[in-house]
Amino acid sequence: MGTRRFACALVVVRMYIRRGQNWSICIDSDPYAVMALFLRDLAGLTHTEVGPNSTLAHTVKIRGARWPTHGQIKQEWDSWWQSIMHGPTHNQLESTHDLPLQLERRGYPQLARVASAHYGQAIVFADEHHREFSRAAVEYVPQRIQELEKILLDQGVEHAGQSNTETNIRVLQVPLSEPRAWLGGGGTIVASHNLLRDGAAFHSYMEPIASVMFP
Repeated sequence: MGTRRFACALVVVRMYIRRGQNWSICIDSDPYAVMALFLRDLAGLTHTEVGPNSTLAHTVKIRGARWPTHGQIKQEWDSWWQSIMHGPTHNQLESTHDLPLQLERRGYPQLARVASAHYGQAIVFADEHHREFSRAAVEYVPQRIQELEKILLDQGVEHAGQSNTETNIRVLQVPLSEPRAWLGGGGTIVASHNLLRDGAAFHSYMEPIASVMFP
């Protein structure tokens, strides 16, 4: 299990990891993903346009309905989200303290404007989610890892291919209103916090996802 300090030592975030012969499972949460979803809603983007097809568990008041550059923000946000899905795990990420500047430097000027205007709200929301994850995850995450490991072994992942390439699966918990999961890309599965608390529902979503990942 790894740890990292988030947002100027506001909270310590846990990462749960299990490794096999040629695979690894990681279940954690990510401040970037949580703030990205918060900023998605603040920017007037909807879950039917980009990102996981579910609203946040917390209602976000949209500021100014849709920004004048809605189309550009949508493109920038989707690009940023894909980088989170395919990027390193959170204990390798930079501090979120300078998020608006990071977005500006990465070529997301309109998204940086949204982040700059509402950074305080976004970081408080992400911090509250991470505190809850760090407090409660020990009650259910180890069981979910065990269940996911069994699903992978039933899919024959230990014998999948003869190469030395390791398959890394990351289950990224985010605070969504529906108990659902999506294959986000790059071996990342986005799952709502409610789904991870329900063993039967978790299995019903993970089994078909594993079948897609390991046909």
